[in-house]
Amino acid sequence: MKNSTPKPIFDKDGYQINMTDLNGEPLPDLSTAKFYRFHGGARIGAGRKPLGKTQMLLRLRPKSAAAIRAKAKREHLTLSEVVDNLVLASL
Repeated sequence: MKNSTPKPIFDKDGYQINMTDLNGEPLPDLSTAKFYRFHGGARIGAGRKPLGKTQMLLRLRPKSAAAIRAKAKREHLTLSEVVDNLVLASL
């Protein structure tokens, strides 16, 4: 029994270039396919801008965490802003 599948040929990037079917199903003719540009993806300048802050993980007592949350809610600030203000005020 002779194998009718040709020996694979690869380009310099490692992609097989002589494929005519995949698992016995013929591949579509890409010369007639229409390609559309999708939104998103990696772009220059994309993503969240740096804020110049350092990320930290803290372990606080429940009473301290509740006090910080209450102060943040009362003053319409983020938790980070409350802690930052408290630390700078204590120096």
